[in-house]
Amino acid sequence: MLTGRFGDTTGAPYLEGRLAIPRLNVEGNVSFLADTGADETALMPDDANLLNVDFSMLGNTTQVLGVGGATGAFHEPAVVAFTDPGKCVYYYSVLLWISAPTRNHVGIPTLLGRNILDRWRMVYEPSKDRLTFT
Repeated sequence: MLTGRFGDTTGAPYLEGRLAIPRLNVEGNVSFLADTGADETALMPDDANLLNVDFSMLGNTTQVLGVGGATGAFHEPAVVAFTDPGKCVYYYSVLLWISAPTRNHVGIPTLLGRNILDRWRMVYEPSKDRLTFT
């Protein structure tokens, strides 16, 4: 079982994980916002900057649609991993959306989309401070 957390100020559901983008030689820890409204997992610019993603190595910008409207993004093969302490690590190979950096995306968290969430059962009980994934 994976255990998430609720954001200190937002109360939003987060799950800590590790992201690797082999072609870009990028790897690091990321707080993923569990977003059942997102079709796919998406790395947002704040986390991309923390991971030192070199945006000049990305090509073929695609327009994607989200709650905030259309924006540019790049598709990149990646591995997302989550650790169940003392038990196992779950690895998922995905095509990750990497959001192009814009002023509109400052402060937007990286999204854990349904391409991973649909593989799990999520228990979401903020009143009991309980967020688990099995």
